[in-house]
Amino acid sequence: MLEEKLKIDKISKGTVIDHIDAGYALTILNLTGIDESRNLMTIGVNVSSKKYQTKDIIKIENVFLNETQMQQISILSPNATISLIENYKVIEKKKVELPKTIKKLILCVNETCISNSEKEPIDTEFLVLDEKPLKIQCVYCERIYNLEAIVFTSKEKKEKKIIQRIQL
Repeated sequence: MLEEKLKIDKISKGTVIDHIDAGYALTILNLTGIDESRNLMTIGVNVSSKKYQTKDIIKIENVFLNETQMQQISILSPNATISLIENYKVIEKKKVELPKTIKKLILCVNETCISNSEKEPIDTEFLVLDEKPLKIQCVYCERIYNLEAIVFTSKEKKEKKIIQRIQL
C-alpha cells in the first residue's frame, strides 16, 4: 500500500487558505498584501485536488486575515476556505462568501461614473450579478464587469488590475 504524505507541511499557528481556484494564489497574496509579510509562507500552485482536480493553497504562519482580505479572496476564488490554526490544529474553518454588494474594494473605470467625481466623493458599489463566472455591475453607472476587467483598490489607493484566466 502506498503511504500518503503531505506535500505542504502543517503550520503551528496562522492561516490556511485552501481550495483557491488554480492559478490564483500569487494574485491573492499580492492583492491582500499578505505577500509583504515576513512570516513563513508556503504556497502550493496547481496542487491535485479530489474535489476540483487542481487547486492552489497558501499557508502563512502567525497571520490572521481581516474581513476585507476575506472579501478580496471571495471575489477571486469563491470556492476558497479559510482555516485558523493553533498548535497545529484547525480551531475554526469557514468558506469565504461573496457578498451580494461589494463596496469600496473595486474601482469603476468608467470616467463619467459619479464614483470617479472629485466634486462628490462617493465610495464605489457593485452588485454581484453572477458568481461563476463573476459578473458585477456598478450601482451608479450600471456598467457591467467580468473578473478580467476588475480593478481593485488597495490601502495605498494604488490600482491593482487582476488579469487572470478564468477556470469555468
